[in-house]
Amino acid sequence: QNDCAMQFFKKFADKAEKDPLVPLGCAATLTCLCAGLYAFLKGHANLSQKLMRARVVAQAATVAVFLSGSLAVSKMRTEDEKRPPGMSKVEFDLLKREDEAVKK
Repeated sequence: QNDCAMQFFKKFADKAEKDPLVPLGCAATLTCLCAGLYAFLKGHANLSQKLMRARVVAQAATVAVFLSGSLAVSKMRTEDEKRPPGMSKVEFDLLKREDEAVKK
């Protein structure tokens, strides 16, 4: 179980390094949500409503950053890295090797 947790945090750290705004947006969303719920429990309905609206804005910004990052990564792939849908990586690698051998 500890190994699974370590793998999760390693993956999270790797992804956060590639796109640091997504975890920041998640933290902002969670902060607005928790603060809004706390304000609601304390009876501050107006403040709670404002914080929930801020949460929606933070969440939308996070999704926008995530989508733009995904789009940027997909555009950076070269033609050599693209393989046809349904073709496994092993088959694609073999096909590339055969093409290189034919070209020589």
